[in-house]
Amino acid sequence: MPDLYLFWSSFGPETKAALIGAISTVSVGLIGFGGLILQMRSQAKLSREAVAENERRRLKAAMYEDAVAVCRELADNCIELSSTLTIMMLQVQYAAQANQNGQPYDLPAARYPALLEKYAELSDAATKFIFLVENRRIVDPRILIFRTAMNVVLHDTRKLMHSEFVVNVMASIPAQLPDGSMFPYSPPSVQHAGLIKQLCERFIAALDDAVMYTEDFLVELQNALLGDLFVKQVAHREPLDPSKRVITLEHADEIEQWFATSTDWGKEMALIDAKTRARFRPIQS
Repeated sequence: MPDLYLFWSSFGPETKAALIGAISTVSVGLIGFGGLILQMRSQAKLSREAVAENERRRLKAAMYEDAVAVCRELADNCIELSSTLTIMMLQVQYAAQANQNGQPYDLPAARYPALLEKYAELSDAATKFIFLVENRRIVDPRILIFRTAMNVVLHDTRKLMHSEFVVNVMASIPAQLPDGSMFPYSPPSVQHAGLIKQLCERFIAALDDAVMYTEDFLVELQNALLGDLFVKQVAHREPLDPSKRVITLEHADEIEQWFATSTDWGKEMALIDAKTRARFRPIQS
């Protein structure tokens, strides 16, 4: 230290002032350079975060748009098939009543192959919806409740179309030969037309459920994917009929249990599960 003091004392006032100025300039430069480096790092981090956030928002919007397209296709198929069933139900009832009264009637427009084709389109659209739900589990694992709901719809409508309609409807509507001619047609009895009405109403109710489930699904996706962007929450539907369950992620476990215990699909799944467990149960010695 004394050597440094003597060394410093050896300089004149002007030299000391020049050295102090140079050291100050270098120090300020180093501090400024360090601050610039820190600022650049901070700006780069903010830029990366902004790019990532924009990408997340773009991805969320694309996910929602895909869901809208799939849900719209399913809803359109449900509405088209529902309208066809409603018209068929009314025409069969009218033909049955007119025939009983000895009055003329028009042939019902429905044909069973056409009904099967419309149902196949509906089934394809419902399957696309289920695949979409399974691929959106990253949004919230509870979203699989919508897969369960649509499986219930498919189970009920499949049983109606391929079982009860085959027995009770196919022979009660006109049948067309490949050459375009018609089989002789005789309307069903009024009582049987009433049974067809009940089957159609059950079918239409299941289709209505499918449309409502797509609405519930889109509400949940809007809130999960776009809620932070618009700072709003979309309200769920409020059905007048309390038996029409509203599906929400908040009550997913409760609704899953309800489907499992209160629907034909749930009971059939429980039976299949029990049989499978019994099949692979280790044999007790």
